[in-house]
Amino acid sequence: MKTQLFGAFLTVWANIALTQAFYGPRDDVTELTPHNFGPAILDTDQLVAVEFYAPWCGHCQRLAPEWKKVATNLKGLVNVGAVDCDVETNKGLCAMYEIKGFPTIKLFSPELRKDKRTGQMTKVPTDYQGPRDAKSMVDYFLSSQPSNVQFVKWNAKDVKSKKSITLDNFLQTKNETLPKALLFTNKPTTTPLYKALSVDFKNRMLTGEVKQSERNIVSEYGVESFPTLLIVSPEHGTVKFEGKLNRENLKAFMEKYALPSDKKSPPSPPPKKAAETPKKKAKEVIAYNTDKILEEKCLKLTGNSVCVIAITGDEDKQETLDTLNALKDKVSSSQQNLDFEYGWIHGDQSKDILNTLQLSEDYPSIFILHPSKNLFRNYVGSWSEENLVKWLNQIGSGRVQAWSYNGALKLSEAPSSHDDITEENDSDDIKTSSEPVRDEL
Repeated sequence: MKTQLFGAFLTVWANIALTQAFYGPRDDVTELTPHNFGPAILDTDQLVAVEFYAPWCGHCQRLAPEWKKVATNLKGLVNVGAVDCDVETNKGLCAMYEIKGFPTIKLFSPELRKDKRTGQMTKVPTDYQGPRDAKSMVDYFLSSQPSNVQFVKWNAKDVKSKKSITLDNFLQTKNETLPKALLFTNKPTTTPLYKALSVDFKNRMLTGEVKQSERNIVSEYGVESFPTLLIVSPEHGTVKFEGKLNRENLKAFMEKYALPSDKKSPPSPPPKKAAETPKKKAKEVIAYNTDKILEEKCLKLTGNSVCVIAITGDEDKQETLDTLNALKDKVSSSQQNLDFEYGWIHGDQSKDILNTLQLSEDYPSIFILHPSKNLFRNYVGSWSEENLVKWLNQIGSGRVQAWSYNGALKLSEAPSSHDDITEENDSDDIKTSSEPVRDEL
């Protein structure tokens, strides 16, 4: 009898335990409810990763310790939350995002997009479909991390992408009011911490990055070690950061010189009016993600067909696609002798093509390819729709000449993970402690 009572007690205790939330105050995972979901998602410019779960779900129970590690490692870089879909008050949230299985992980990027169901401008999530171990999720989330960092160059001829800018133009941006941060670094890619800081200080401080190879700029500021962070302030002049280059110290330092924080969100842009007259069959923006697609949709084109190809990474992908869609609608067909087709290649798959054409690895970037004549030309200059439309019209009318190239154009094999984005981390760096591993420049 005692054994039966004890067994019944254990069953009741287990059921109670399963109804408890997976994540507590000591964890870095934020439990989301209808009360705090909106502010947590909409009132941030950082990437937000959200797990929708049910406590009774075995897959969710196995994911929970990995999700805690993800949150700890990404603290201050990517916001990590969770919604318990078994809680009655949360069921509306789970229904809103059409959660049909557990666990479901969704990523909310900072860009506002039009919700097809409601017509409102909001943050439309994408599903994470990758492996559920901490390292894979951390690497993927960091590869999707937004960034406002600009790559500062000495010579205008080296400005070959939207992310690049000359030192003069960087310093002249709202010169009398806007402070600037300049990070001098010898790392091949921007660190997750500096990306996060660039988003934290959006519209309050311009963030730039100077590679060690930019010797003229390094000499101009007398930089002798890497990394070095300088603030160029209209009020305080040039100020060098002294101390440990971690998030807490850097954020406090940058806060001293940044413009005052404005918590008000900008108004949503009004929806575009539908065209009054139907358009001709619209061209598609094609993802050149296999050699077969690249071959059939571009390299085999004949006559006056020319491919307009953008190179982009994950963080700039949507903005780049929006630009390509705008170009295909705005470039004047009446002035062209060429027929433009539009597409894009992920930066991870572009290295062989960039080497063949001897193009810079800065992206997003754009170039044209005339496959039947083995000609190409890359765009160099300030990245804006207006400038790109003008450039393509000049290409189409023959006012800008293309250059010849030799060799086959093939995609590079995409890496299995995004280690090129987080080059400072080893495969064993996912920790279970409360100290983030990407907290330094």
